Amino acid sequence: MYDHGVMATIDRQATALALAHALSAAERGLAVIPLSRTKLPALRSPHRDDPAPPGPPCHGACGRPGHGVYDATTDPGRVRALFAAAPWATGYGIACGLAPYHLIGVDLDTKSGTDSAAALRELALRHQFTIPETVVVLTPSGGRHLWLTGPPDTVVPNSAGRLAPGIDIRGAGGYLVGPGSRTDHGAYTVAPGTARLPPAPCPPALLRLLVPPSPAPPPGADRPRGPGARPGPLRPHRARGPAQHPPVLGGLPCLRDRDRPRPGGRPDRGGPDDRPAGARGPRHDRVGGPDDRAPGPLNGSPGGWAGAEARTLLRSERDGHTG
Repeated sequence: MYDHGVMATIDRQATALALAHALSAAERGLAVIPLSRTKLPALRSPHRDDPAPPGPPCHGACGRPGHGVYDATTDPGRVRALFAAAPWATGYGIACGLAPYHLIGVDLDTKSGTDSAAALRELALRHQFTIPETVVVLTPSGGRHLWLTGPPDTVVPNSAGRLAPGIDIRGAGGYLVGPGSRTDHGAYTVAPGTARLPPAPCPPALLRLLVPPSPAPPPGADRPRGPGARPGPLRPHRARGPAQHPPVLGGLPCLRDRDRPRPGGRPDRGGPDDRPAGARGPRHDRVGGPDDRAPGPLNGSPGGWAGAEARTLLRSERDGHTG
């Protein structure tokens, strides 16, 4: 039998830690929302009992919380208010596609019979790109989330298995489960050696695979229009030169199969909860910090970056002062 008092204490600790990590992420410019143990947004829609709207659904214009990723914020007061409204939250989501990082999450899943890391290596070889050193988050089921950054003028859509079996993409309108979150299957943590890395720019060749192609022009649209002009042959596009980098997963030993953690439960199927080639905001270009700081948004052990509010919360939790 479960001791309900002990379970309640554990849940309160998980909520306090999730809030601390969420505040750290928000201070770095990452917009966050509280998540439940199922990785879904912790707050239900305020419109769930309303009749279907005649126009587009509300994305927060009503002023009430409960609009999923559209609630995501970097304002610490707002973050605290969202968690106060969801005291059962044990994790947090990081919205993708927003400034200053324009995050893109590459979710290497562990679905039965699928080697997503091998599929990514094959894509890198085929399309001549390198996955740079970047933040890698380990999921409880043995999957991995690669954090990349995207250009501000490019919208990367969410997809599941479109790039390759077992590879899901989290882009605009999606979110990644933040490290330090706890779910029914365990905790999300940062892969060793990647907590202090900045999210790396998405390789252009990979970015082209993630963005749907533009509609084809109408027949003859690319032919000369001037008087007396004669249409010439249509030439196929050719690459301008060899790839700048070798087509390997450079600098990411955590993507090698022998380093992959063993799954500790049912495969994490991701879904809408797990959701980068470009701009980095000022003073938000690195992850990690002085060794005497409290756990930051990208790791759960001393040495990571954390904001002042998060450090206070974590210190109180360690000292037993959080109720």
